[in-house]
Amino acid sequence: MNENLRNSINQLSESEAKSILLQTMLRLKKIPESNESQRQMIKDLHVWWNLKFAQSSKKCTEMEYKTVHIVCGESTTGSLKFGLEHGNKVIGFPDFFAAGPIWKLHEEEGRTHRYEWLRDHLNIEDDFIEKEYQKRFSKTLAELEAIPDHVPIVLWTGENAGEQTGIRYLLYMLKEKPNDAFLINTTLAYQELYNTNEIQYFCFHTGEVHPEKLNDIYQKNLPEALTLEERSRFEKEWITLSNTKGVVRILEDHIIKEVGEDYFDELLITAAQNLHKQKGKDFIRTGRLIGEVLGQIDGMVGDSFLEYRVRCLINQGVFEIKGILKAMRYYRVKLRE
Repeated sequence: MNENLRNSINQLSESEAKSILLQTMLRLKKIPESNESQRQMIKDLHVWWNLKFAQSSKKCTEMEYKTVHIVCGESTTGSLKFGLEHGNKVIGFPDFFAAGPIWKLHEEEGRTHRYEWLRDHLNIEDDFIEKEYQKRFSKTLAELEAIPDHVPIVLWTGENAGEQTGIRYLLYMLKEKPNDAFLINTTLAYQELYNTNEIQYFCFHTGEVHPEKLNDIYQKNLPEALTLEERSRFEKEWITLSNTKGVVRILEDHIIKEVGEDYFDELLITAAQNLHKQKGKDFIRTGRLIGEVLGQIDGMVGDSFLEYRVRCLINQGVFEIKGILKAMRYYRVKLRE
């Protein structure tokens, strides 16, 4: 057992290891804070450990899972793995498609183009782009190809441009697969199952939903399999998207729209103006500024893209800087007078 566990840990990438450590510490931190019994919390930790390591310590055969779930984003992948019951395999796509080029992403040329843009423009912790992005992307594509033809596939999405773009890309990459494919829109399913006249909650992203509720949604709100016509429509929509050259997408009236990469600049400037009114004309922590904007846009893009736009505004002379542009925690900004 110890040897198998050691081998499983050695096979983890750096980002996977840090993600597991973070999730473990968060669950341990909740034990004294939660109303649940410590016994139940420890039991939940053991279940999570079993999902992470006990199953990964042996080679997964076709008989070990009955359904494959595919989702975009690492944190969402972790939530889904924790929430779903045994017999469900989760494939997490290590990308979020609201920002960055998607031109010809279904071809090697397009994947290289996206990698180079992300590498040259975004500051992501732990050098993820340089060290792991291409490897993880290729590994996930190989996992999709290896799905047995008889296993049903469930794709998860939400009312945001990243996940909506992602499912169109994924369905295109699965176009030769004869498997039944199901599509769960977490935003709509959550509203149907949990919203009441007194309580209304709009979750834009699958990752916002508690793991237990993700399992509940899967058990109670799984739609009919996509028809061939529906799959063909998604595939054609992907081809249209993949011919675009822009780097930012938003979801407007359920339609994916390409916008200029300066789309969020005015929000950054307005947020800085408001913080100056509250705090005076002192330099503002870049993370604080970006956090203010993230709260307004409900995660339409990530913090790394907004940090890139802050750097662009610095280069344009909109912001003054104090510190070094190594990462957002290393510098502060203020509006030029």
